[in-house]
Amino acid sequence: MAKTFVALVERTAMWDHSKQAHEQDGFADHAAYMGGLEQEGFIAMAGLLAQSEEVLFIFLANSEEEVRQRLAQDPWQRSGQAKLTRLEEAHFRIGAPAGAAPG
Repeated sequence: MAKTFVALVERTAMWDHSKQAHEQDGFADHAAYMGGLEQEGFIAMAGLLAQSEEVLFIFLANSEEEVRQRLAQDPWQRSGQAKLTRLEEAHFRIGAPAGAAPG
């Protein structure tokens, strides 16, 4: 059964802060890639943190390395517009994502 991982991704200096996310270079490819990960059940949840503008992800994966490898294929990670800043396994006790191993 998959483990649950929590990740923080930040926008880098390559991010154009004068534009919305959907106006950024490479948005269509990024959205298609992430949508595929969501459909597979690899991304359980994701959302923008309002104060910091970091993106919080909850992944269901077999290992930290799997998360790193798959996230590295995101077009925005590859272009340098976004960067993984924190990744660790999480053991949720309440509201665990479907498919996650119990903590």
